[in-house]
Amino acid sequence: MFIRSIHLQNFRNYGRLDLDVGPSVNIFYGNNAQGKTNLVEGIYVASSITSHRTSKDSDLIKFGENEYKASLDLTDDDNSNIQLSACYYNERSGLSKNNRPGRMLVIDNAAVDKISDYIGLCNIVIFAPEDLNIVKNAPAYRRKFLNTLISKISPSYFNLLSNYSRLLAQKNAFLKNIRTTDGLSGSVNEQLDFWDFSLADLSADIILKRYRFTKLISGIAYEHHKDISGGKENLSIEYSTIFGIVGALETFLNKNSKYDVFMHKGLSEADYGRIKGILSDLVLAKLKSVRNYDIDKHISSTGIHRDDILIKLDDLVMKNFASQGQQRTAALALKLSELEIIRMFVSSTPILILDDVFSELDKTRRISLVSAMKNAQIFITCTDKNMIGDEIDMIRGDAKTEFYCVSGGEIRKES
Repeated sequence: MFIRSIHLQNFRNYGRLDLDVGPSVNIFYGNNAQGKTNLVEGIYVASSITSHRTSKDSDLIKFGENEYKASLDLTDDDNSNIQLSACYYNERSGLSKNNRPGRMLVIDNAAVDKISDYIGLCNIVIFAPEDLNIVKNAPAYRRKFLNTLISKISPSYFNLLSNYSRLLAQKNAFLKNIRTTDGLSGSVNEQLDFWDFSLADLSADIILKRYRFTKLISGIAYEHHKDISGGKENLSIEYSTIFGIVGALETFLNKNSKYDVFMHKGLSEADYGRIKGILSDLVLAKLKSVRNYDIDKHISSTGIHRDDILIKLDDLVMKNFASQGQQRTAALALKLSELEIIRMFVSSTPILILDDVFSELDKTRRISLVSAMKNAQIFITCTDKNMIGDEIDMIRGDAKTEFYCVSGGEIRKES
C-alpha cells in the first residue's frame, strides 16, 4: 500500500494542504519549526487516529479554528484506490452536537461508526525522537506502544481496550463517590462485584494478547538489536502484569505442551476458554483482595491498566541505567520488530515515517532502519537533505527519491 496524496485542513500550522507524493522515498527538508513534523503527524493521524506527539486531539487544531481534518488518498496492493479521512471538532464547531467535542471518520465518503473498522486499513510505523520515551519513561509509553501495535493487527483488541477503559472509568467514578461511612455495605459490594467481574473477564482476553505479542517483540527485537550492536549486549522484553498471572499462564501452556501452538497458531476454543477462565479468576481474586484499600483511596489500585513491558539489556532494566546511545539502539530494535510483526500478520507492507531521527543515528543504524523497508513507501523529515540523499539512493537502488522543501507551512516539491 502507498499514499498518493495528503490533504490537511486546519491541522497544526496548515490551514489547507493538498500534496501529491511519490510511491517510494519522500524526503521533507527545511529548518526547524517550519511544519515538517506537523505534516508527518497529519499522515499518521489520518491512518491511526492518534498522534505520536500528544494525547489531546484539541492540540492538533490550528489556532483560532474549531476542527481539523486529515485525509489520505491511497492505493492498496491490489491497485484499488481508497480514501481515509479523520476529523476532530471541539464544542464550538458547527459540527458539534449538544456542544460536545467529537470525531468523524470516513472511508471512501462513507461515515464509519466504529474506530475498530478504521484502524488497520492503512498501517504506518513511525520512528521519532519521542520513541525514546518507550525505553526510558513511564509504563504508559510502553503500554501505548504495545496497544497500538496489537490494535493494528487485531481490531477486536481495540474494542477490548475501549470496553475496559469505559468500565474502569465507571468503577473509578463510583469509588470517588463512596462515603467513608458507607464502608463495605451490601449495595457497595454488589456494585463493585459487577464491575470487577466484568473487568476480570476483559482483562483475561487482553492479558493473553499482550503476553503473546510481548514474546514476539522480544524475539524479533533481540535479533535486530544483535545486528545493530554487533552482538555486544542482549536485549529482552518481558510482560509485567498482576502478580502471579504470567506464572499461571506459562504453567498452563507448558504443562499442556501448548506454548508453540499458542504463539504461532492460536489455541483451540476449548483450551482458550480454560486458560481464560483461570486468568479471569485470578484477576477477580486480586481485585477483591484490594477492595478495602481502593474504597479508602477512591482509586483502582490494581489492574491491567497498570501493566508494563520490561525492556532489559543483559537482564538489567534499561530505564534505570542505559545510556542515550543504548536507548536509541533499543528503541530502533523495537520499531524494527513492529515493522516485522505487522508484515507477519497483515498482507500489505506498512508505510514508514522517519521523523527527524537520521541526525540522531549513526550510519549503521540508518542503514539498518531503511534497508528493512526496501519495498515500502518511506517519509523522512530532516534539516539537511544532503546528509541522507545519497545514502537513501544507495540502499533503495533504482527507486526514485522525491525531495520537498518545507518553509513556513508551505511545501514545494523539487522538480
